[in-house]
Amino acid sequence: MKDVNQHPIFQALQKIIHDAADVIMDIYQRSDLGIEHKSDNSPVTAADLAAHKVILAGLESLTPDIPVLSEEGVVDFEERSQWSMLWVVDPLDGTKEFIKRNGEFSINIALIENNEPIVGMVYLPTTSEGYFGVTRPWQDLPVGAIKWQGDEFEAIKIRQPRDPIIVMTSRSHGPALPKDLKDSLKHTYEQVRELPKGSSIKGCRIAEGIADLHMRRGPTSEWDTAAQQAIIEAAGGMLVTPEGKPFKYNKRETLLNGHFFVSGPELAPSVMDWYKKNS
Repeated sequence: MKDVNQHPIFQALQKIIHDAADVIMDIYQRSDLGIEHKSDNSPVTAADLAAHKVILAGLESLTPDIPVLSEEGVVDFEERSQWSMLWVVDPLDGTKEFIKRNGEFSINIALIENNEPIVGMVYLPTTSEGYFGVTRPWQDLPVGAIKWQGDEFEAIKIRQPRDPIIVMTSRSHGPALPKDLKDSLKHTYEQVRELPKGSSIKGCRIAEGIADLHMRRGPTSEWDTAAQQAIIEAAGGMLVTPEGKPFKYNKRETLLNGHFFVSGPELAPSVMDWYKKNS
């Protein structure tokens, strides 16, 4: 992705996500986070809503003809089913981590075309780390994945599995890696280490080649996975169902995802075999 940081689309998205990070961090420093609860009892904060407004305004200015589906701006399926292209946004992924003030939250922006994520951007406000991936050409953006932090940019890709296998586990959701799968991996690799993190950070760590596997057994929503899926795929990895199929977006009335895992192609057969035995 040579010189992608000079591309006007990248620069515009980067400004949008940086502006959203600024409002999030401003609220993060306050004693009152403005915590409320949605109808499903999940938390929402003033930062979620403020970042949503910033991103929505930015995307509407950048691409006025492309609609936006955000966690804080859900659209009825009857309307969005007519959209062949849309932005899918999580203004604050990891709200529970934000409330705990452990710094493990992100901002997710993805572009979906014909139900597939083709562009993804994830930004970590507390560390100023950003990730960007393109899976197919759009607006002359080159295919590939990068990471940036400040003025430093580098191309990223998944790594070949090696000892120790690093498994990203969820900070707040679901159990750790199943013991029988860990034992199975130890037939090939001597050590399997688990590293808990919140939000889309887990997938991005795999995309940049410092971890190998993440399993999610439990519900997520399309805005949780779309951006990281684009980045992971652009880096040579997989975010797939237990059967090994990539998620499709905006195809169903529900926006909930099923189980999934993130890895490179070498580890995928072992994980799919575990799911098959335990389904």
